[in-house]
Amino acid sequence: MEQNKIVGLNKETHAKTKISNVRAFNHIRNEHMLPVVVHEFVVAGAEFPIVFVKDPASERMQPVALLGLAAGQNLMLKEEKWDALYVPRVIRNYPLILVQEAPESDRLMVAIDEASERVNETEGFPLFNDDSSESEFLNVRKQQMVEFVDFSQITQNFTEKLKSLGLITEQVLTLTINDEKRNINGIHMVDDKKLNELSDEAFLELRKLGYIPAIYAHLMSLQHTQKLVQRLAELEAKTKAS
Repeated sequence: MEQNKIVGLNKETHAKTKISNVRAFNHIRNEHMLPVVVHEFVVAGAEFPIVFVKDPASERMQPVALLGLAAGQNLMLKEEKWDALYVPRVIRNYPLILVQEAPESDRLMVAIDEASERVNETEGFPLFNDDSSESEFLNVRKQQMVEFVDFSQITQNFTEKLKSLGLITEQVLTLTINDEKRNINGIHMVDDKKLNELSDEAFLELRKLGYIPAIYAHLMSLQHTQKLVQRLAELEAKTKAS
């Protein structure tokens, strides 16, 4: 597997650098979940199951879109193409990424993964114009990356609030794939029974914070687990037949 080569973006070093659209999602071919922000719940939840996973180091809850049902399994890529209408924000700007300027620093800088097959000097979108100014392509992506950082903080506040109300609970997903029962562990969801039992005051607070649509989008998104089951069943049947 190729190693990343993350370097800070530099207008001299990367004066001629371009980003091609070739195999734009190859870097997530082995990812079975992607972080999503609360602002995406309605649109992402229309296609993917959105669940919460716990970061073992910090105990923080992170909402993710499920792309597969096992580690290393991405069922949303078909022949190296993204097979869904919605592209989660977290993968839109690669091979450009935001990194800390230095360890322990709060300041972020734009970097590029030079190991990506999409980074070249012959085809694609230029990062800099001939006069060394930043291209529109780069400007738009920088804006999107900064926005994602802000949205991630808002999402953290959202998950902390749900956690403090005891609404997020761990559940085992039991799925039937090709007549075989399989359990998916480590998944957390909003407990709709506990949600319905909230006091009027607590529910009103969630409504005032604007969290209610996201909560229901998450709960409704869980039906798309069946879509993943179907894709996996088709894939396994195809593999067996070949």
